[in-house]
Amino acid sequence: MGERAEPDVKIVRGAPDGTELAAVLLALLAVARRQGDGGAGAGAARPARAGWGPARGWRPPGTWTAP
Repeated sequence: MGERAEPDVKIVRGAPDGTELAAVLLALLAVARRQGDGGAGAGAARPARAGWGPARGWRPPGTWTAP
């Protein structure tokens, strides 16, 4: 049998300190960036748009039902 390698991440009980949280966040951001690079046509994708139109005006709360 081969030797067992030490795991990259070890989960233990207790509250993580700031350094541990920063390391995990950095790893997650690196994975997300690698997946988000995409392939062909990734730069051509348009950003998502809101499903509502422009604002028509503002009325203060309590006057919505007033004539």
